[in-house]
Amino acid sequence: MFEFMTREVFDALIIAVIVIGGALAAVRLYRDFTRPLPRSMMPPDDAGGLEDGYNDDTQPNPTTPGGTGKSGKKRRRKSKS
Repeated sequence: MFEFMTREVFDALIIAVIVIGGALAAVRLYRDFTRPLPRSMMPPDDAGGLEDGYNDDTQPNPTTPGGTGKSGKKRRRKSKS
């Protein structure tokens, strides 16, 4: 029934499927990376009135020395009773 399906033809079909799939994936990635962002994900047009470009949201959060966390109290493990 499939006498034409020699080893070489089968290998060629496998390679063709891989090449076509890679080309389609490349086109999809190109379209995804070059499409315009939705309005909700775009940064605001103005700086929001911040001086010298300083933005609190992009600065690291201050921590207390010793790794005690925000409360200043060291955490203790609960003992099993």
